[in-house]
Parts: sequence; C-alpha cells; structure tokens
Amino acid sequence: MSKLKEAIQYYYHAPVEFVEDVIRAKPDDNQKAILRSVDAEPMTSVRSGHGIGKSAVESWVMIWYMCTRPYPKIPCTAPTQHQLFDILWAEASKWIRNTPALARELIWTKEKIYMRGHPEEWFAVARTATNPDALQGFHAEHVLFIIDEASGVKDIVFEPVLGALSTQGAKLLMCGNPTRLTGFFYDSHHKNRAAYNAMHIDGRTCARVDQAFVDKIIDMFGADSDVFRIRVAGEFPKAEADSLIAMEWCEAAAELEIETKNERIDIGIDVARYGDDSSALYPLFDQRRSEEPEIYHHNRTTEISGYAVQMIKKYANLYPDMKIYRIKVDCDGLGVGVYDNLYDMREQIVEEIWIDRCTRAGLNPEEHSDYLECLDIPKIDLEIMECHFGGAGGKVREEDPIEYSNSTGIMWGAVRQALMDGTLQISNNDTLINQLSSRKYTVNKDGRLELERKEAMKKRGLPSPDIADALALALYEPQGWNLYI
Repeated sequence: MSKLKEAIQYYYHAPVEFVEDVIRAKPDDNQKAILRSVDAEPMTSVRSGHGIGKSAVESWVMIWYMCTRPYPKIPCTAPTQHQLFDILWAEASKWIRNTPALARELIWTKEKIYMRGHPEEWFAVARTATNPDALQGFHAEHVLFIIDEASGVKDIVFEPVLGALSTQGAKLLMCGNPTRLTGFFYDSHHKNRAAYNAMHIDGRTCARVDQAFVDKIIDMFGADSDVFRIRVAGEFPKAEADSLIAMEWCEAAAELEIETKNERIDIGIDVARYGDDSSALYPLFDQRRSEEPEIYHHNRTTEISGYAVQMIKKYANLYPDMKIYRIKVDCDGLGVGVYDNLYDMREQIVEEIWIDRCTRAGLNPEEHSDYLECLDIPKIDLEIMECHFGGAGGKVREEDPIEYSNSTGIMWGAVRQALMDGTLQISNNDTLINQLSSRKYTVNKDGRLELERKEAMKKRGLPSPDIADALALALYEPQGWNLYI
C-alpha cells in the first residue's frame, strides 16, 4: 500500500490528528470535540457563545473531509454573504494557503474549493442561505453539509438537507449563536435532540474568548440579559424579550444636576399628525442637559415647524452666547414636511435672531453706523439635519462588542449608554421615563440587537415612544458617532 493511501486511511477517522499533522493548527478541547463528533455522528449541532473558534473548526472539517474522501460534495451556507465569504470562506483560504501540500492539491476560488483536476466532482461550494434552493441537488456517496450561524437560516433552506441526509454516510455540521426560539437549529437542541449530537459551548469556558469581552457584555447588558445568554453563554434567549433601558437609570438621570457651558443646543423633532401619536420637540444642551420637551397633538406640519422656530428663538434669547443650533428632524414620514419648511426658513431664522440681538443691544442694523457695530454680534450657526430611524445599523462606539440592526437601535443605544454612564440628565417626566424603559429588544439572526417595533408596542397597550424618539434624535450625531463632546 502506498504511503498516500496509508495516510488517507489513517486520517479517515482521525480529524483531530489531520488538523494537527497536516493543517498544522492547534485545536482546543472544544474544537477537538466538534471534529470528533463530525467523524462519529451523522449530524452535529453546536450552539455556542461568540469567539470560540467555530469558523476555524468548520474550515478544518471541510478540508479534512475533502482530503480523506473520494469525490465528496460539501455545500456550505450561512445567512449572509459576509458570514459565508468574508469569514468562513476566507478562513478556509488561509489554512489552504499556509499549508504547501494543501495548496498544491486544493484550488480555492471565490465560490468553490475543489481538488485539482476535479472541479465538477470533488468540491466544497459556498451558497448563501438567502436562496431557498441553496442546498438543493447535492447527492454523492460522501456529502457533508456545513451550516454556519444556523439559527439565522430559514427552515425552507434546510428541507433539502433532510432528503440528502437519508443517504448512508451523509453528514451535517451546524454551528451558531442560539438567537431564535424557533426553527430547525432550535429544534436540533430540543424536540429533535435525539437525532443529533447536540453540543453546547459556553464562552466562559473557552480560552479563546477574551475575558474583557465577557466583562464588557456584563457591564453593558447584565449577566441575566439575552445578549449575555446568546453572545457569551451560548444559551437560547428567554421567552420574554429584554427591556433596552433600565428604569432605574432613567430615574437616576432625572435627578441628576449637570452644569453645561450652553455652547450648543440640539433639538430633536419627532413628528406625528393625527391619531394617538404626538409630536415632540426635545431640547438638549451640550448633549448632556435636558429641558422640558414640548408635546403637541393633531397639528399640521406647518404648525410643528412654527413651534420649532419659536423654540429656537426662545433659547437664542435665553442664551445669547450660545452659537451652535442643531435641529434634527425624523424624515421617515410626515417629518419631511417639517424638515423642508425649516430648511427653507434657515437663513431667515438666523437673520431674525441676529436682528433681535442687535436690537437688544440698542442698535439698529438698518442704520449705517449701527450696522458696523452690529457686525460684532455673531450670527448663530444653525443647521437643519435630516434624520432617518430606518437607516443602516452599526455600533454606538467602535469599541462596543454589540451592533444594532438599524439606526433606530443606534440612536436608542446612544441614549442607553449615556443613561447607564450617568452622563445625561433627562426631563423628570413620567411619560418619558415610561417610554424609555418600556421598549424591548431581541437579538436577531445576525447577532445584532433589534428594537421592538412600534406596532408591537401598541399591541402590548403602549403608546408610540414619541418623546423618547425626540430625545434619541437630539443625541444623534449623523456625521459619525462622537456623542460625548
């Protein structure tokens, strides 16, 4: 028997040794357990916290299977292109590239890895789970399905996998953060558990997980939160969603006394027209100190624009040295009319405030001699800013371990962070405190925080959080996320 055949025969049921000897990686105990499970069991399902090295072990399984089985087919999928191509596929490329023996035999392309000379018969292929037919049509003596972030993959994508797994020798490896309480992945750890080797890896037991990451999650969300359960402990979320903002933070913020230099005012405007919702104008000084918001019902957008102009002029009179005015309008609905009105009036507002300040100084800008003196009175820096609650998601701060699914989450997340840090004083308003502390969140299939929709809040008997939205707009920085000036 040739040495090659002997090696293949040896590694056929020895994935850990293959990884150590051929790929020259050092799997930890959790990764070894996953590798051995794929060899011994037809179906392996792994729920885990973040950062346990699952993308690495998935890529090792793929390479091991390709090198020890003749003419295998290995369909790989994930909920997003980013997870599939930028993480899993890139991970496989790294290990192949860094191992000369593998690089000679395995050809890596953007969507397929195949054995040299056998591109159509001996391969692993990447298919995003957005396509219901992603895993259709894979039949061979040796088939291995690898499903990353499996909690986020729709059940319809799994259906052809079950048919293929009826073939003797076919295998399935699913890994992911347990983000959903329903679906194929959830069932593999519950009602269908007997059919799987269902594994659980708590990030706190894994040497690869940075303790600073664990501490940050606990500090930001608490050890009893769904964020901690999913991202660290590798547990499914609770049946009841978590509240994003704790009431005790709001109550403490309402009692704060924060002195500001009053160099800047941000006014958040959340616009409603009819029905039960309200329009709210929220004034925030130096992004730290609140004054009482103004609430209006059943008003036309022209009226809300007028109230905004009155508020700008009121604070310009009260704080004659304040230079920066940022008016932030929610433009996803009726607010676009308010934005257009204020934008068109911007120069007029600036001019009227300047004339009023000149008059208060005993000067008449229309007289030549007084006009020259008026030039020493600065005009306010007024900007009308178009904002959108339905925009792209991301992080409140770059160092944060958690992302929000959209700009609504980022805005509310910024309020949450400031309240938790004790750097924001809010209006002592029971309605505002109730709105802030009543909105719940879930962790979606991508591991991002997703705020409860207003429709869902209303079904729970809660009003639209108009004042809280106005506060979130006031704190919002569209030109980046430098929220703490």
